[in-house]
Amino acid sequence: MAGISVDTIYTAHQGRIAPGDDDAFLRILTEADLRLLEFGRWRWTRGRVSLTPVSSIVTLPISFVSILGARVDKYPLEANAEEFEFAAGGPGQLDVGAAHGLRLIDQGLDDSGQRYYKVLGKSDDDWTCYALCHYAPFALYKTAFLPDPATLIDSATTRCPSSAALKLAMLAIVFEEQNDPGSARSYMADALRVLDNHEKAARGHAKQVPNVRQGGAGLSPIRNFR
Repeated sequence: MAGISVDTIYTAHQGRIAPGDDDAFLRILTEADLRLLEFGRWRWTRGRVSLTPVSSIVTLPISFVSILGARVDKYPLEANAEEFEFAAGGPGQLDVGAAHGLRLIDQGLDDSGQRYYKVLGKSDDDWTCYALCHYAPFALYKTAFLPDPATLIDSATTRCPSSAALKLAMLAIVFEEQNDPGSARSYMADALRVLDNHEKAARGHAKQVPNVRQGGAGLSPIRNFR
């Protein structure tokens, strides 16, 4: 789903959120868009990207913050968090190309602020990782105040595609800054409910995750292994 132009949001909601104050409205809109992006994993919060390894390392474009799921060719790829190699009782440090099964291990952010992953189970770079990734937040601007695109990834279009959800989230921030946490929570809950309903309508009856059972589909799960 495409987002909404900042100019359109200004026209629709500035009078209710920050009348006559363009800077305050833009700040609140940017924060609302960021919060909604971080709150869930709705369809509009993620995108697909093809990653080419370099020395058994894959790096996400700056417009994404994390990998939600990945595959190599037709096969799913396990991804582990950055803490995986540091957990007590865990595997410890794993070397790239090592025979520990095909997997990605998050390595945090590099010097340029991009997230990168170590690749295990592949001894060469002659393959492509197809990943479903969570979008990174960005600052918003009006088209009349366009920044230098060579230095910024900011946008004149929101990530969130719902004007109603953005309005409710902005009202939540307004009440939060007025020290009214009850109203803030209520408006934010309404914003999330709007997005949940949009997601359900768009998904229809499609299942999000395969229902896999030890004994096979349609059979009772195994209660224990004794």
